[in-house]
Amino acid sequence: MQYFVYVLDHTYTDDSHTESKRLGYFKNLEELQKVKSKAVQLPGFKIFPECFVIQKYILDKVHWQDGFTETIGETGRDYLESGDEVDASIVSVKELQIDSVFCLSHTYTLNAYLDDERFIGIFSGYEKAQMVMNELKNKSGFKDFPDDFILDEVELNAMHWTTGFYWEQ
Repeated sequence: MQYFVYVLDHTYTDDSHTESKRLGYFKNLEELQKVKSKAVQLPGFKIFPECFVIQKYILDKVHWQDGFTETIGETGRDYLESGDEVDASIVSVKELQIDSVFCLSHTYTLNAYLDDERFIGIFSGYEKAQMVMNELKNKSGFKDFPDDFILDEVELNAMHWTTGFYWEQ
């Protein structure tokens, strides 16, 4: 059986760039909506209340599994354009009764002002994420920066960005 995680992002575009902030990973929409209700009242987020995006990501799915050959995307951030396609056969991670997941990404510095970032996936266990990371270290692009993977355990239903953010007009 496959499972998915809800993800709450806040992505806005102003005159100079696009900025995306990940507010959390969730078992269900009810917990996600509670966090969104708090966030919309915080500095920065309340200026762009229409920019919250809810997506679903399949647990243990590997993005960028073939590596990469070039830097693409806005300011070197290769964010996935949308969540994963989730049909009725894929159920919420709440059915697993887990309290955290493991997020794997890859970030390396292009220059003093710019990093290249890739979201690789959300995993049900540390060992699974570690195995994927080790496999990707031999793939195009990743093999040039094998020490630049980030593997974090993330609590489900917790709010990230608890104080908002500064935005200057």
